[in-house]
Amino acid sequence: MKIVVDIMGGDNAPFINIEGAIQYLNDPESTADVILVGKEDLIHQELQSRSFDSSRIHIQHASQVVSMEDSPTRSYKEKKDSSMRVGIELVKTGAGDAFISAGSTGATMTYSLLSLGRIKGVDRPAIGAFMPHEDGTTLLLDVGAVAEAKPKNLLQFGIMGSIIYRKITGEKAPRVALMSIGEEAEKGTPLVKESKRLLESANLNFKGYAEGRDIFNNKFDVIVTDGFTGNVCLKLAESTFKTLFTMIKGRLDRPSRLIGARLIKPVFTELVGIFDPNNYGGSPLLGIKGISLIAHGSSNEKAIKNALFEAQRLVKSNVIDAIEQEITASLSNITYTDLDEQVIHH
Repeated sequence: MKIVVDIMGGDNAPFINIEGAIQYLNDPESTADVILVGKEDLIHQELQSRSFDSSRIHIQHASQVVSMEDSPTRSYKEKKDSSMRVGIELVKTGAGDAFISAGSTGATMTYSLLSLGRIKGVDRPAIGAFMPHEDGTTLLLDVGAVAEAKPKNLLQFGIMGSIIYRKITGEKAPRVALMSIGEEAEKGTPLVKESKRLLESANLNFKGYAEGRDIFNNKFDVIVTDGFTGNVCLKLAESTFKTLFTMIKGRLDRPSRLIGARLIKPVFTELVGIFDPNNYGGSPLLGIKGISLIAHGSSNEKAIKNALFEAQRLVKSNVIDAIEQEITASLSNITYTDLDEQVIHH
């Protein structure tokens, strides 16, 4: 198994990406080799002072970098020797089994789609994010790939989400729900109502509507929504937890509360770890004919290490083959209407 890392992607590139790869290689649970893609001189320079198994690390030179300001489609054509393009092409040719980048989400999605293609039956890819709660995680998708979704997109997201949740967690029949503004059947936009009809017709353990609060409890395993709503939920959650922990820490620093602070410090540290996005590595891009993981732009070395472990799990679970086989079967009894093929704005 070889996992490809775009070392030039992200706010902290290339140092953090290389450090995360080395931490992964030095972990006894790691089983894959790592291909570092980027400017060769920088890679060699960063590797010189580090200790690792050199037989498990490979370097692929790429002279160009995709910036956050670059147009994804234009840069795909013009920057053919970018670390992102070269890295994804390694997966396309079979030289790599998975790709990870902390660079531009739009570019990673566009490059993956144009290079690797879509799985048959999937019209648009989705980005999935695992959200923590007391008893495990909830898979939320889409969190940024498709801002204006069609009902058939949300159906396909539900099927893919159920497959990947089952593959990663072992849950035999994941509980799937559709994001709305209430549990009642009459609530929701026309997009939500039409998508509910499709999801009810699919071979899924569909449980109806979910509300925003259900992301962080154990009511459902997979929650489906459009990329605009999902991305707002994801960013809101990240900022809320960060603000909450900062506020608690500031208040516990007061002299009158120091004794209590010492007592709850272990619990506080544990909770900070649970909600730290770096502990979850990357978000898989679902619907692409290859494993492509999008890491947070501000990822640290722990996030890159965890993204490598997530890629390792996805490769071992043969998730692409499972989606290819099962989505065709799941869609076989679905009849799309004209409404299902449209972006519904009202």
